[in-house]
Amino acid sequence: MNAIELDSFNDELMAFVITCLFCGAISKDELNTWCAQALSLNNAPAFLYGLMVFQDEISKVYKVIGYVPHWEHAEGDEYALYGIAVRRDFKPYDMPVTTNEALTHLDASPHIENLFKEVFAFIKL
Repeated sequence: MNAIELDSFNDELMAFVITCLFCGAISKDELNTWCAQALSLNNAPAFLYGLMVFQDEISKVYKVIGYVPHWEHAEGDEYALYGIAVRRDFKPYDMPVTTNEALTHLDASPHIENLFKEVFAFIKL
């Protein structure tokens, strides 16, 4: 897996953020905050303005973006994001693994926790 570049806006970074939203690791309000901060990145797209105030159903996020960004990752990485949600006492909808499995994946994937902390520096885990 390639590292996600964090000093400029890119497809993988946006896809990681959206995956965090879908896994329940961040809330819509935290998405809004991240988008406001991401406007300072190089190459920041205009759709971030729409996402700064996004409060619709999360399935509609791609309508704001205009495409489906892609994050190259292993299935266990996504399960680790569910682990972050569990650790934050969020209740992800339709989680594909048990709470214990999600936490096990998170423990086995410190790179995901580190990436989460870098991308969402304003969130304390």
